[in-house]
Amino acid sequence: MEKENFSPKEILSMTLASGVNKTKLRASSQFFLGVLAGMYIAMGGAASTIVNSLGKGFNPQITRVLVGLTFTIGIVAVVVGGAELFTGNILMFGARLDKKIKPGSLIINWAKVYFYNFIGALLFACVVYYSNILSDGTKELFVNIFNAKTSQGFFELFVKGIGCNLLVCLSVWLATASKEITAKVFASAFPVAIFVIAGFEHCVANMFYLPIAMMISGTFDLAAMFHNLLPVTLGNIAGGMMLITMYYYAYKD
Repeated sequence: MEKENFSPKEILSMTLASGVNKTKLRASSQFFLGVLAGMYIAMGGAASTIVNSLGKGFNPQITRVLVGLTFTIGIVAVVVGGAELFTGNILMFGARLDKKIKPGSLIINWAKVYFYNFIGALLFACVVYYSNILSDGTKELFVNIFNAKTSQGFFELFVKGIGCNLLVCLSVWLATASKEITAKVFASAFPVAIFVIAGFEHCVANMFYLPIAMMISGTFDLAAMFHNLLPVTLGNIAGGMMLITMYYYAYKD
């Protein structure tokens, strides 16, 4: 009887092989898949913020859970549909630990996918903004999100970035374990819902939240945006590296 899922040791082997394959992707494939990933995460950000706005006056705890669950469409689209997401690609560090890829190849991949994710997030921010689908309440909420995300200190944002990508990379890891699409959906969705509910910080999501808030307010504060993105990005890198390092030394022969 065929197993319903892969073992952790098999997941590690698949993750290491995936890390190598990602460095061999055609430039055009990497670009389009990176842009799609940015758009997918932005879709989750847009949908969850609209749900948050609609839930105003309702039970705040239930609304927060619904916001977290709605956001997960982004990671589900990435792992099931296939896309190149910067935060998920931090798992490529396992292939570096295994000496299967060079440090330069790893950093170049991360830099390119990060940039492509940014393009995708900005594109979808433009779609949402210029389609005029946002209510006044939702616009106000986006501006409030911007203020909250840009008013925190470097260390706090860095640690929130760690917490976020421990969960995002766990999401990718668990989805890799699953052979059936329904299992992949549930396995990938719940860790991401937890990071949203907890209030952790995801750099690609913020590539959507921060620009669209600036478009709404008409105030383009790039310094404030990078005040958030720098520590969150570094924290996301650290969190993903922590997860794959522990799995690598736990299961590698």
